[in-house]
Parts: sequence; structure tokens; C-alpha cells
Amino acid sequence: MNAISRAVPERDDLEPLMRCYGYRFTRTGTVKGTERSGDPEDRAAARRAGWPVGEAESWGAAGIVERAVAAAGVLREEAVLAAFVAGLGSAPRGRQTVISYGWARFLGTAPRNGDGVPDCGLRPVSEVDVTEVLLRLALGWSWNEVPEHYLPDLEAAAAHGLPRPQEDDRERMRTLFALIRSMPAGTTPGELEKEVARAKIVPGTDKYQRYGILIGLAETGVLPAPSPPPMWDRFVPTAERHAAGRMLRGAPRSDITLPLAGWRGGLDERRAARLLDA
Repeated sequence: MNAISRAVPERDDLEPLMRCYGYRFTRTGTVKGTERSGDPEDRAAARRAGWPVGEAESWGAAGIVERAVAAAGVLREEAVLAAFVAGLGSAPRGRQTVISYGWARFLGTAPRNGDGVPDCGLRPVSEVDVTEVLLRLALGWSWNEVPEHYLPDLEAAAAHGLPRPQEDDRERMRTLFALIRSMPAGTTPGELEKEVARAKIVPGTDKYQRYGILIGLAETGVLPAPSPPPMWDRFVPTAERHAAGRMLRGAPRSDITLPLAGWRGGLDERRAARLLDA
């Protein structure tokens, strides 16, 4: 089954898929890891709903780039930003696409290496379980380190649309921005994540889901960092990102990626306003 024919799973499809891939909801609404189900009926239920389980697809880097550029060309910036706002509450699926779109939007004009592929972090061949990638999007995880996983997100968004935020989502974003403004200069991303957790701004999230939200804000430039620039602004070669990591002062945590790792306080008010207005 081609990835473009699949949407991100709806709530009714989540339970059998979560059992198959080893996730469960807690009483507080967070997601925890658990044993993967070995029950053939769980796999059969997922397949009946149109979800093959554990069936990786093999994609070459050039093909990923071509498909990602095509999918990103269908999307509108404002729709991607609006989906991110929705991701703070009503539609966790919306959190990743600002990262995926930021990575893809300049690929079409980026310089090519000898193999005809930009220096964009892709391996020559990637094995991708599209069902698991889309399940994790539905559960609200987002990150900026595995670019082959951006393609299912982009193609699902291009084919099936993106969520629009509700007023509660916008209010959560306003509250998050107010918290960020209140942080003193020198605040680290880890300290900010802990404050977001204490404030319970985004319910039902774990530490890494909250980091994913902050990474999205950094990749759109809402959380300013000295280097590298956000992917939202221009193509950022992997070599440039790695060089920026080597220049980062201090000992950044391995679970906080650039450009978020370089943030030490502050909010870009112009970009924050644009995000709220999307």
C-alpha cells in the first residue's frame, strides 16, 4: 500500500494499533510503552481497518526527496502553522508537520551531492514502517532527526488535509508563550520543559512529546537560537547542523537537538504572533 493513500489514524483505530506496537494509554491520558501484542486478532483487526502492521517499505533517498518536494508543494504555510497550534490540544497529529514541512520546503532548490541528493540527513536506503510512523504522529510524538519519517507525514497531510485549531488550542499556545516570556535569560531547554510540565499546559504529554513541541517552535524560529538557523527559513545541510553542534557551548543533553539545544531564553514576538494568527 502506498503511503499517500493513508491518513493518520483516527481515535477509533488507535487501540488495536497501539496493542500491536506496544503502547497503552494511562489513566491520566499519557502514552506508555508496554509489551507488543502477539494476538493474531489484534493484527487482523488492524489489517481490516486498512493498517498493515510491521511491514516496512524500502525507499531510496532520491525517491524520498522527490515525493517530499511534491507533497510539500501541495501544503500551505498557514495551514501547517495552524495544525501545529491544533497539536497543543485537539489534534496531537499536528505537531510534527512544521518540522517535516520545514525540512522539505527548500529541498527542490537545495544543492545536490554527487549522488543527486541534497545533504539532508537521508541514508541511501531507508526501511520505513509507515503504519508505526503514522501511529506515533497520532499519539503526539514529533522530532527532527529522522527525515525518512517526514515523508508519511507530508503525504498524509497533502492527501487528507491538516487539522484546524480550536480556541482552546490557541489559549494553550498563548499560555505557553507567556511562560516562555517569563523565563530568565540563560534558561536551558531542559529547564523550560520542566516548567511546561509543571504548568500542565499540554495535558497528556510525556517529556519527549513536550520536547517535540519545543523543537517545532525552534524550527519555526519562534524560539530563537544563534545557530543553525531554523529549517523554516532556509535549507540547512546536515554538515552545517553538525558543525553548529560542535560549536555549542557547554554540554548539551543528547536528547535535546539543535536548534532547540542552542536556545537560552527569549521569544520571537513576530513569529509567535504569526503562529497564533494562522
